[in-house]
Amino acid sequence: MNSTHHKYLFHGFFHVLAALFSNSSDFRRAWNNYPESAPPPEDIQGRWQGEWISDVNGHHGQLKAITTKVNSGKYKASFHATYSKVLRVCYSVNLNVREEDGRFQLEGEADLGQLAGGIYRYDGEATLTEFNCEYRCEYDHGTFRMTHLNSNHP
Repeated sequence: MNSTHHKYLFHGFFHVLAALFSNSSDFRRAWNNYPESAPPPEDIQGRWQGEWISDVNGHHGQLKAITTKVNSGKYKASFHATYSKVLRVCYSVNLNVREEDGRFQLEGEADLGQLAGGIYRYDGEATLTEFNCEYRCEYDHGTFRMTHLNSNHP
């Protein structure tokens, strides 16, 4: 095996450990208790569902998020990601958000701990119906693609 393959196995092992220590019950509770009949948002708050895809190794999985407005220009995004189809990882990110012509420019970072890859940086854009974001950490980068579940917008 070459050193690149060893590196991905090593990092994959740490993702497994991080998932084992991640508590997803709080996220599931918030997701299940979120009102499905909530009115269509005027901003990017609400429930989102889609997938994440690694550009480095092709790994991918289901991704859910709940976004909550903290104050003007700040949102909290709580994520629930699957890894290797069975492992679940939950974490939250504070996002700086700037609206321009109905599009919300997003950026932020979160330290997910050394087991999960350290500091992840996020940069993307959302509309009332779509959430697309790039993520990057020391040894991985890729994209999030999600659609808004509480939206009646076309």
